[in-house]
Amino acid sequence: MARLDPGSSDPEGTIRSYALYYQSGSYDRRYPAPNPRVLAHARRLAGPRTHLIDFGCGSGRYLLALKDGVRLAAGFDPSAAGLDLLRARAAAQGGAPVQVLGPDPGDLARHVARHGPADLMLCLFGVLGHILPRAARLQTLARMRAALAPGGRLLLSVPNRRRRFAREQRHAGAEGAIHYRRQIAGAELCLPYQLFDPESLTAELAAAGFAVARLRAESVLPEAWLLAGRAPRLLDAALTPPCPACWGYGLLAEAVPA
Repeated sequence: MARLDPGSSDPEGTIRSYALYYQSGSYDRRYPAPNPRVLAHARRLAGPRTHLIDFGCGSGRYLLALKDGVRLAAGFDPSAAGLDLLRARAAAQGGAPVQVLGPDPGDLARHVARHGPADLMLCLFGVLGHILPRAARLQTLARMRAALAPGGRLLLSVPNRRRRFAREQRHAGAEGAIHYRRQIAGAELCLPYQLFDPESLTAELAAAGFAVARLRAESVLPEAWLLAGRAPRLLDAALTPPCPACWGYGLLAEAVPA
């Protein structure tokens, strides 16, 4: 796998890395379920009349947990490997169907043209941070805004630079982008991350035509810890509500088209 300078853009490399992540089973072992607090927040925003689109849905960790409580559930992802897992899991789970969109980016616009705009858009767990450079992120956010109905909401989470990847930030690009590497199944997984703080996230959303309605800490503890046992979840449930967003492990923003 090619080694990239921080701040460079290689979407195909990211897609290959996620194919390895999914197909090896490493992703599901590390993240077997949704973050309970994020899922609860999404459920408060969704309802039986909601048209939900999960942008960057992957193998469906959040989408499959939400699909039976909404009018229409769709997930878009550029990873064919993730979408294959989503289809298989949706079929095994039964219940309400899921509209699977991708890897063709045009699938999102075609879905909206056919079914109407979304009431709630999810872009969770650092999906936006994988998109480099900034111009590409703004273009992606604009596509999400165009897919939202008037009064619709975007629920977005990104890595917090104050809590994540301290070692990698020593070699960060000019905009604060880093590359995270780890060995999986005998191969190197390489993922780009644009790191954010509350100010830079708010500014980027504003540049794409969104206003932040609410910004909070996504969690205090790392997400992998929350999914490893009941005790970390209980501790995080006590620590996160009073925690300022700037010290969260991730940033969770609820935004509306400006």
